[in-house]
Amino acid sequence: MSVLNISAIKQHLNIPSDYTGDDGLLEQERDAAESYATTFLDLEDDAEAAATMLAKPQVKQAMLMLIATLYNSRESEVYSGTQETKAFERLLYQYKRWSI
Repeated sequence: MSVLNISAIKQHLNIPSDYTGDDGLLEQERDAAESYATTFLDLEDDAEAAATMLAKPQVKQAMLMLIATLYNSRESEVYSGTQETKAFERLLYQYKRWSI
């Protein structure tokens, strides 16, 4: 079960709730954002910790920002810089497991 539902994602992206044409794409991008956050936080081997961490407000916000970047930049090349990646990292750094 994902921590972000499509309604919350649509609200973040200012997509009308009754528009369903991109729902499949939004689900795919949500899954990618959750996977990316789990990997970034080094929680791939701990499903329980990952579920707890992904439910934190800062992590949800980071995933919404990443989903927005993915949704608005659907091509492999982007010609204008974005700050979403830095903001995503800043929101997640406090929870990252650091290996020595």
